[in-house]
Amino acid sequence: MIIGYIADPYVRAALLRAGHSEEDVVLEPRLAGEALAFGYPRLVVCTQAEGGCGSVPRVEGLPPVLVLSSALIARWEEERRSSPQAAARIEWMGRRIQELVTREAWEVSWVDRALSDLGRAAGMPLPPALRAFGRRVLEFPSHYDDLYPLADACRLSRGALKARFRRRGLPSPYAYLRWFRIMAVAYVLSDRSVTVAQVASRLGYTSDGNLCRAMLSLTRMTPTEARTLHGWNRLLISFAWTHLGAGVLDAWRAMDDLFVARVA
Repeated sequence: MIIGYIADPYVRAALLRAGHSEEDVVLEPRLAGEALAFGYPRLVVCTQAEGGCGSVPRVEGLPPVLVLSSALIARWEEERRSSPQAAARIEWMGRRIQELVTREAWEVSWVDRALSDLGRAAGMPLPPALRAFGRRVLEFPSHYDDLYPLADACRLSRGALKARFRRRGLPSPYAYLRWFRIMAVAYVLSDRSVTVAQVASRLGYTSDGNLCRAMLSLTRMTPTEARTLHGWNRLLISFAWTHLGAGVLDAWRAMDDLFVARVA
């Protein structure tokens, strides 16, 4: 997930193009603040016009901050106009921002490792659409607490999203949503200094009791069991056995258009 504190419409559109196809690019200010406080972004991007780094709320574990200065944007525009290719302004800026994003946000995150672990539990790499689904939920579990924001990310209604899964013979998208949210719970619980109540508050559960019931009904594990490496592996294997069989993964591969490509 990339968070942008940007007002300029061209820069906003270019940043949407610069993001990875699997991830969200969060630009709405209220949602950006929530994502920074409760999510797991890999990068924050801001422009000098919005005050540079000073416009970004200070939170614990702040990810790298990329500041796009006015001088840098002006230089890009000069390069574009002098280029014989005559690329569109947004496309040109999108490529330049993507180069900076790749340089600044290169570290492998816990979400990358979690998706790789899940692929190993399933016996094969996860299809792109499933990775995109999982990454969005794992990086911002407090936002993806029901199907409405997920359907919005797919540019579908909630009913249309469910219908698309039914046509492919897949379980409800809510089943996958629940599993990925519990994966996020297990990750946060791996820090033994964090209480169950704190995890519930951070990840969007109404109470610690609600979180415990959700985990127990889905995995037959308690939060205490989920804190351990054994509990993490058990969680992944249970997820893979129940919802990630070979036929299911084939169906996911046929849904590469689940998250539509970004357009300026």
